[in-house]
Amino acid sequence: MKRSHCMLLSLAISLSLALAFAGTAFAATTNSALWRPNVSPESTAQLGSLRILESAGGSLKEGDWVNISLPSYVELERFRVGTGTSTATDLIIISPPVTVDVSDAGFTVSTVANTVYAFGQEAPLKAGELNIAVLSKNSFNLIVRKAWSPFTTLTLRAVVSFDRVKIGPVTPEDLETSDIRVTLDAPSTSGFSSGTVAVGTLLTAAGSTITAAAPTNITDVGGKIADITLKEDVAGALKKNDGVFPQGNTVKLVLSPGFTWDAVTLIPQGGFASGSVGYAVHTEKDGRSALYLEIKTATADRPGQLVIKEASVKANEPFSTVRDVKVTYGGTNPGVGGEKIAEVTVAKYLVSGLTSAAKSTLDAVAGRKNQQIGNFTIAEGMPGDLPSGRLISLTLPEGAKWNRRPDVTREAGNGQLVYHSTRDEGRTLVYSVSQGSTSRTVFCFKNATVDLAVSVPEELKVTVKGPGIEESVAVANVQAPVTLSAGGGTVRIGVREQPVGVITIQENLVGALRARDAAGNRAVLKLTLPSGVYFARKPTVAVTAGDLELGDDIRLEDNDRTLVIPVKLSSATTVEKPATTGGESGAENTTGTVSEQVGSTLTVKEILLTVDRMAPDGDITVKVTGSALSETSGLFSPSFNELALVLARIAEKTEKTVRPEAVFTIGSKKYRVGNEEREMDVEPYIKNGRTYAPIRYLADAAGIADSFILWSAQDRTVTVIVPGGRVVQFRVGQKAYLLQGVPISIDVAPEIVNGRVMLPYRFVSQALGLEARWDAETRQVVIR
Repeated sequence: MKRSHCMLLSLAISLSLALAFAGTAFAATTNSALWRPNVSPESTAQLGSLRILESAGGSLKEGDWVNISLPSYVELERFRVGTGTSTATDLIIISPPVTVDVSDAGFTVSTVANTVYAFGQEAPLKAGELNIAVLSKNSFNLIVRKAWSPFTTLTLRAVVSFDRVKIGPVTPEDLETSDIRVTLDAPSTSGFSSGTVAVGTLLTAAGSTITAAAPTNITDVGGKIADITLKEDVAGALKKNDGVFPQGNTVKLVLSPGFTWDAVTLIPQGGFASGSVGYAVHTEKDGRSALYLEIKTATADRPGQLVIKEASVKANEPFSTVRDVKVTYGGTNPGVGGEKIAEVTVAKYLVSGLTSAAKSTLDAVAGRKNQQIGNFTIAEGMPGDLPSGRLISLTLPEGAKWNRRPDVTREAGNGQLVYHSTRDEGRTLVYSVSQGSTSRTVFCFKNATVDLAVSVPEELKVTVKGPGIEESVAVANVQAPVTLSAGGGTVRIGVREQPVGVITIQENLVGALRARDAAGNRAVLKLTLPSGVYFARKPTVAVTAGDLELGDDIRLEDNDRTLVIPVKLSSATTVEKPATTGGESGAENTTGTVSEQVGSTLTVKEILLTVDRMAPDGDITVKVTGSALSETSGLFSPSFNELALVLARIAEKTEKTVRPEAVFTIGSKKYRVGNEEREMDVEPYIKNGRTYAPIRYLADAAGIADSFILWSAQDRTVTVIVPGGRVVQFRVGQKAYLLQGVPISIDVAPEIVNGRVMLPYRFVSQALGLEARWDAETRQVVIR
């Protein structure tokens, strides 16, 4: 008791000093929340405590006051105010906190002889040093009523505990924030600070959640599952069961199909008291086992938490595959429904046997050595699946060989694996089990590299073989060094110098075409035609994009079947290639901003082929090889280090086109196709010894529809698309036409007469693949 009076005296001295220095600057209080619980509308709840700390001794003086108010939807029912003082090293509590009960008639201070006060009256909290005046059901004042000395190191500590408040109905639309904020409002002359402090969070859709610990392992006989924790967001979220259990406000945890709840232990925590929650196991209509929880008593002041501890389940029958055991949380209880429905994994059902899986998949380049692949695992289904002495093999597909063996580490268990041997010319690695496991073991294979041929599969897989396993796991996405394309065309057997479309070779990455081989010699790219097909002359080869440099010695070899392209300097700079999508009529759409980074582009054009009579029918396929393309030619057979490209198609030897004869007469607009007479809007004529005929009607006579005869007024060009893929272009005033993009010289240029493009019929028939003859006696051109 003496000590209490000494403390009061010290506090009084502090406040009197503060009053003496009222005219000088003083430090304000620091306001904060000790904790912030979640609460829900239309409930009675506890809010967090508000702490008020005087920043320096003597800051508060007699008569200082602060108003503390809650939001309009929160009403006070009971709160406590505790005060004390502290120095830099200790905290001195003056007396126990004072409890204040608020009712419609006013408020009661229980520690002062349970005196009842009307709203607005002051009640002493600390022997007249600090008073309280409740103004309404959501507002009160704290008032300093003693002159404490400013010459003290003691500072005031006050804590307001909102033990019980009533939360009114409120909708999300009515809220500016979900924070429940206490507002502190003090005059400018007061030592109290003004401001707001969040002492709670209003959850307008409060419910409950479940979580689970790490999954356990179970087998055919079942076993214990992971502990499950059920937690309310706010007190009273899970409502009491209505009617006969399990009907009404159901809360249930449903197991995966094939499993049944066995033993269950419930541990209530927080707002749940012992015996407030019961349970029963039922079978759902779909046959799944459900654990129903009976909420016998809903939580009130504090949110509840329920731990389902060391529960066990049984497997209804043996399964042949590994699977997760899951629990689905649901029911009709308002505290469960809607978005709160959740699923957690509580166990893994193990079966005997090995499994493999990819952990990562990396990008690799075909035709390159020492390419890193992704990591993968081999896992036992149950302990002992890999007994001592058994072998595991890892095999790459044709076109791939191991360069660096993977590092083998254990991710789980205690089995041991060691390298045994290499087989299949480097394609297969063999490991042996040096120690069998007594706990389920998972081996990880990582940091391996491989050598790849050009024709390796795009998805590189490792085939794992061992006791009871033969599976393939993807470890790399393989990119070809270049992409090939060709303009196409149709050629005939026994015809010389037949033009075909342009070949484009696009590097998929910078430096894809190498300048030096493994021996340091100049690397070359080779394009080889099939037997019976030859280059009539050396095509034109050029770099059309990027900084790739070619050697000067571009040449034909192998009796003109192989085009050899030396690479002087590999590309070093990326080229931005716009990504294209299919547009109208197959046109490219490059309006997007997405692009890809590629290397250089190489084109081979002005390709003229000679096809002898020994060439087979079908496609003309070019083989693309060479030391510039691959650095692994010494590791694989030639067939694995080549790319193929269809350059053109050979017309079948037996192909005979039956086409009606067409006859054009000089000076007449009428012409005949077979037995049908047709009429033109222009007449054929003779000029400088040449017989001119309209290109459009010659094409019409060849059976080419109008939709395949295109006129460009801007370019003054006629484009004719011949069935079979041949494309021919004639430009007015130009003494050449384009066949598959290759210019063919002629000695006169097309001209326009009466709106029609005219050209000597011999050149048109030649370009369109027709046969034509001139009948001088009848002055007629006959087209077949």
